[in-house]
Amino acid sequence: MKYLKLKKYLPRSFFGRALLIIILPIIFLEAIIGFAFIQRYFEQVTTQLAKSTVLQINYVLDRYDNILSEEREVFLDKMETKFDLKLTIVEQASQKNFVQKYAYDFSGITLIKILRNDVPNIQHIDLKTNGIVNIFTLLPNNSYLKFEIERERFTASNPHQLLVLMVLLTIILGFLLLMVLRNQIKPIKTLASAAEAFGKGQSLSYKPTGSIEIRKAGSAFLEMRKRIERQIEQRTQMLSGVSHDLRTPLTRLKLALALKEEDAEAKEMLNDIQIMQNILDEFLEFSKNQQTEKVTAISIIALYELLKNQSLNLQEKLEWRINLKNRERKVHLRQNNLSRALNNLIENADCYGSQIKVSIVEKQTRLLIHVEDNGPGIPTEKIKEAVKPFVRLDNSRNLNKPHGVGLGLSIASDLIKIHGGNLHLKKSKNLGGLKASLTLPL
Repeated sequence: MKYLKLKKYLPRSFFGRALLIIILPIIFLEAIIGFAFIQRYFEQVTTQLAKSTVLQINYVLDRYDNILSEEREVFLDKMETKFDLKLTIVEQASQKNFVQKYAYDFSGITLIKILRNDVPNIQHIDLKTNGIVNIFTLLPNNSYLKFEIERERFTASNPHQLLVLMVLLTIILGFLLLMVLRNQIKPIKTLASAAEAFGKGQSLSYKPTGSIEIRKAGSAFLEMRKRIERQIEQRTQMLSGVSHDLRTPLTRLKLALALKEEDAEAKEMLNDIQIMQNILDEFLEFSKNQQTEKVTAISIIALYELLKNQSLNLQEKLEWRINLKNRERKVHLRQNNLSRALNNLIENADCYGSQIKVSIVEKQTRLLIHVEDNGPGIPTEKIKEAVKPFVRLDNSRNLNKPHGVGLGLSIASDLIKIHGGNLHLKKSKNLGGLKASLTLPL
C-alpha cells in the first residue's frame, strides 16, 4: 500500500524515471560520503584546534589567580598581545543560558563539548556573534572573565568548499546524463509517434534507430505494419471484387423485371433486388480504404454548421445542443469520414426513435459528440457486440438500415478510431433510448 501511495508521486515518463534511477543513487552516495567525511573532518579539526586554544585559556586562568590584584590588568594586556585574543572583566554574564548557537552550526557541537569539559568554571558560551566566540568564566570574586576569540582558531575555515564541489559535480554530471538520456529516449518517442500515427490511419516514414533493443522493436513494428496494410488491401480487393461481380447480374435482373409487366410478384422481386443492392453498397463502403482522405483543420463551430446542414431533412425531430468554450478552436479530422460516421449514428437514431438529440461538448483536450434517441435501445450485455462487423441485434433493434448486414456501427467505430477517438454506447438518461458518444482529440 505504501508503494502505491509513493508511485503516484514518481515521474510518469520513461525519461523522468530513467533520470531518477541514475541521479538518485548518485545523490544518495554523495550525501552519505559527504556526511561521513564532513562529520569526521569537523570533529577532528575542531578538536585539534580547540584543544590548543583551550590550553591558552587555562594558562590565562591559572596565572590570573596567582598574581596580585594590582598586576592583573597589566597581565591581561600582555596575554591579549601574546595569544591574540581579547580579555575583559565583566560583573555578570550577558545571558542566563549556558550556550547560544545556531541550529546549523554542526562544528559548534564539538566545540561546546570540549570547552565544557576542559575549561574550569565556564559559565556561558556565545557562538552567535559573527566570527567571534565569547567565553565567560567565573572568577573567585564572583566576577567574570570574558574571552573573545576568533572562530577560525576553533574550526576550519571554508568548510563549505567540499559541499559546493559535490553539488557542482552533481549538477554537471546530471546535465551530461540529461543529454545522453535524451538521445536514448528519442528513438523510443519516434517509434511511439509512428505507431500512434498508424493507429490514426497515417503511415509515417520511420527508420529504426537507437540501441539494439529499440531497433528490434522498430523492425517488429515495421513488419507488423506491412502485414496489417497487406491484410487491409486484400480485404478491400476481395470485398470490392465480390460486390462488383454481383452488381452486374443484379443490374440485369433489375432491368429484366423492369421490362416485364408489373404485377405483385415482380414488385416483390424488385424490392428484394433493391435490398441486395443496399447490402452490396454497405459492403463497398466497408471495404473502402478510409485512410486515403487527408487530415484538415476546421474550427469547432464550422464543424457544427457542417453537420447541421447535412441533417436538414431531420430538422423536425432533431435537436442540437452545443457547449463550447472557444468556438474558433481547431480540430484536426477527415471531414468526409467523420460526416459518414455521424450520419450512420443519426440514421440509426432516426430509424428507431421519434426524437433525436445531438450534443457537442468541448473539453480541455477532447471534443465529445453525443447522439441520443428515444428508441428501444440496446441491452447492456450486447453493447460490445453491437460495434462488431456483420453483427445484427434482431432481438432488440437492428442498428443498421432494415435488412442490413450489421455494418453501420462498425463503420462508424472504425472511422472514429482513425481520428484517434472512440465510440461508446450506453442508455440515454434523457430520452431513454440509445446514447452513442464519440470522442475526438483536440
